[in-house]
This record gives sequence, C-alpha cells and structure tokens, in this order.
Amino acid sequence: MLKKGILTSVAALSLLASAAIPARAEVTFMYAEWISALVEPGIKNFEAETGETVKAIKLPGQGYDQRIALDLAAGTAADVNLMDSFMVSELASAGYLEPLGDLASGWDQYQYYLPGLLEVASYQGDVYALPTDTDVRMLWYDKANFEKAGIAMPWEPKNWDDILDAAQKLKDAGVKYPFQLPAGTKQAEAATMQGVYMALLGADVPEGDRNRLLNRETGQWIGDSPGLRRTFDLYHQVYVERELNPADLNYATDIGAAVRAALANGDLGILASGSWEDACLWDCNNPPSREERDAQVGWTPWPGSGEPGTKETTNISGGWTIGINANAADKEMAFKLVTTIFDEANFKAWTLANHRMAVRTDISESPEYTADPFLAEATKLAADTTGRDTIPGYQAVSALVQQATADLLDGASVDDVMQEYHDALVDEFGAEKVMTYE
Repeated sequence: MLKKGILTSVAALSLLASAAIPARAEVTFMYAEWISALVEPGIKNFEAETGETVKAIKLPGQGYDQRIALDLAAGTAADVNLMDSFMVSELASAGYLEPLGDLASGWDQYQYYLPGLLEVASYQGDVYALPTDTDVRMLWYDKANFEKAGIAMPWEPKNWDDILDAAQKLKDAGVKYPFQLPAGTKQAEAATMQGVYMALLGADVPEGDRNRLLNRETGQWIGDSPGLRRTFDLYHQVYVERELNPADLNYATDIGAAVRAALANGDLGILASGSWEDACLWDCNNPPSREERDAQVGWTPWPGSGEPGTKETTNISGGWTIGINANAADKEMAFKLVTTIFDEANFKAWTLANHRMAVRTDISESPEYTADPFLAEATKLAADTTGRDTIPGYQAVSALVQQATADLLDGASVDDVMQEYHDALVDEFGAEKVMTYE
C-alpha cells in the first residue's frame, strides 16, 4: 500500500553537504546505454578536437533516474549528465545544476532550439539543460497477433472499451500479453507517463485541469477526482477484474529487454508506450529497416474514455536532456563536450537514424526529416500535446502514482487506492496544497 510522506530521492538527500568536486584531468559524463549512438560519437569528436579525455559512465536504463538524483545530491555526480526532463526543475531548485545562459550565448547552434522545449528544461526562467529529443505517446500493436485475433487493421479504437475489447480478443486467441499497460514502481516514470497520464487526460470532460495531476491555476495537486478514479478503474479491469494481461513484465529485471523479447516471441498484443519505440521496440541503437518495422507493428493514438464530452484522443510529451553539474571543475570544457555531442551533423544523424522527434528547427525543417513517414505522422500528434508537470514536487507525486498502480496490480480496490493516494498527497504537501474534483 502507499507509504505516507514519500519524498523524492533528491529531497530525501537534501540535507547532505554538497562538497565541491576536486579538479579533474578529464571530463566525466554519465548517460544511459540507450542513448549511446548519440553521445559516443560526440565524445570521440570532442577528444579529437580538444585533446581532453572523457571518462564515460554508461549505465543501464533501469534505475537510471534514481542514480542521477542520488549522485547529484551526494556531490559525486559526473560533470555532464543525461537527465529525464521531469527532473530538471527539481535538481535545479536544489542547486545541483549549472544554468546554461552565459555558456550557451556564444554557441551559434543554440538559436535553433524550440523555445517551448527549452522551457521544459528550465527553472525560474533559466535554462539548465539541453533537450535530446521530445516525444509523443501512443498504442503500439503487433499486426500478426491482430490478424490472429481477427481485429481489423489499421486499428483505430474510439474509446477505452474498444481497447479492452481488442485485448479480450487477443487473450482469447492465446496472446500471452494482450495489453501491456505500464504499472508498478519498477516501471518508474513509464507507469506515470505511458499509462496513468495518457488515460487521465481523456478520462473526464476537458474542463480546467480535471484531467491532470496538478491544478496549474491554484498550484494544488489533485487528489480524488472522477478522472483519476476512471483511470485507476482501467488498470483494475486490465490486471484484476478481466485479467487482460499478466503482471510479470512490470516486474522484469530489465523491462525494456523483456518487452522486446515478448515482441520477438510473438507474445505481445498492445503496448502503451511512445514514439521512441519506432527504434527501441527492437534495439535503440540498431533498429531494423522501415519496411521491417512497418510489416511487424502498427500504432494508433490513445483514445479518450468515451464518457460524454471527453476528448477523442490524448497525448503528453516529455523527453530527455543533458546538463552540467553545478560542481563541475571546468564548466566551459563540460559545455564544450555538450555542444560537440549536439553538433548538427552528429545530432541530425542520430535523430534520423533512430526516428526521434527533433527539438531543433535546423533538423526538423531539413528535407531528410520531413520525408520520414513516421516522424511526419508522430509530429502531428505533438500539435495537440500536453506537457507534463515539470515543477518541484512532481517527482514525489509521480512516485505516489507509481505506487498506486503497484497496489492495483496487487489487487487493491479502486476506492482503497484512491483514498490512499489522496491521503499520501496530504501527508506529503499538506491539506492546503491538495484539492478534489466532484
């Protein structure tokens, strides 16, 4: 069940002294292995151009968010670090990141970054990191299993019942994982963004912030609400009431590898995920050809719940960033490494090869980018997307959301999970910072 007063790893370690990092003879850089194809050619170019050495710290994607937060809070982080965008405001507010304004002012390619995406990587008006990509979210499906289950393609579900009906047909056809809806604490931010928030945005009438975790006008976190109850009920139907998916993928040692294996073995029906899967559903750094991908999988936007007055489709966007440790010994050299990684030739090659949504106009307006059929369609979804709540406190709320989905996996009732989520918000932020919707 939900633990009271959950704090983020950053906040939990805020009392630690941030000892200055001693001068180094090399620049250190920590990143997740899935982005190797972007950063490693940049590191090689940097070393060739400057004569400096980079100590690369490459980590698995699983648990990476927790590791970077702990290292920065403890004063042991690398000079340059990959970070999920939702972390930037919290880490910047704690003083762990270097503002990039002065450093970036002399870099000629800085002008091409989309202002709205720089805002995601900002805190109190200062930019603290540069985006690697942005994203949208959708439902991916295995075409062979849809054909096996007799589901017409292209699949265009109009509401949640259409998703559940398709999952039932896939289950009846013997598909092992009919609807993999990310849930549980091990799924971390995926449970919040790919699952709960995508459903929540279309769960209730689009009035004010009824479909969000945060009331942006009042600055209050939203506890009990019709939208969140419907979202939790969707999880309950998938994993408990109708048993439309086993829970085990959510507990796998390497969830990404387990999902890829399920696809390869013909065990996957529907996957709630994002635009990055156009490469990463196989191998982020070595995807198959466009023809092979299109033959195996399709995708469709998330529909709204189908309740009267709700949105037809929903989307939410996040993305990853690279920033500089406030305690880096040589910040100018650290920024040089960042700009070498993001140099147009290297950045454009990675964006196109991995079918990532561009964050700069010099790439998004290039003929190669606009000619890509997946990027063209996925970018249309970004025109009506929602940005996640990138403010201090979000990490704590996301952790509570993840725990709520874990409790639902364990068979807890919607009423109990809703009450415990609401109570945990109050414990974390105080009653005056929590509101409800009728």
